[in-house]
Amino acid sequence: MKRFVFILLLLALATPSFAGSAAIETKLYFGMGTPGGGRISERQWVRFLAETVTPRFPDGLTVLSGTGQWRDPKGQSAKVISEPARIVIIVHPETAATAKAIAEIRQTYVKRFRQQSVLQTDQPVNVVE
Repeated sequence: MKRFVFILLLLALATPSFAGSAAIETKLYFGMGTPGGGRISERQWVRFLAETVTPRFPDGLTVLSGTGQWRDPKGQSAKVISEPARIVIIVHPETAATAKAIAEIRQTYVKRFRQQSVLQTDQPVNVVE
């Protein structure tokens, strides 16, 4: 129940100040596994979120927990890998500054946690309060 209330609070806080206008909804998918079978701890994730993501989008965002799976097309085997994941949803205006901020978030995560990539999806949305 506490997690549900926390998610609702995040959704309420994530209402952008540009309501009533067109915007972009970006979803970033972060795998929590590391090369060699390790895991990114909750403490490491919270620190990354506080130091890297939140300063770039202080007006709000939403974080969801999930489980992802993928197959490395360059890997030695065709094994499907399943791992915990975090999805960050950011609603923002389409500007060069936001594109740069999102690229920095992805690059930082890849470098800090030795990831191959961070999946990003974008779609236009109409913000309504």
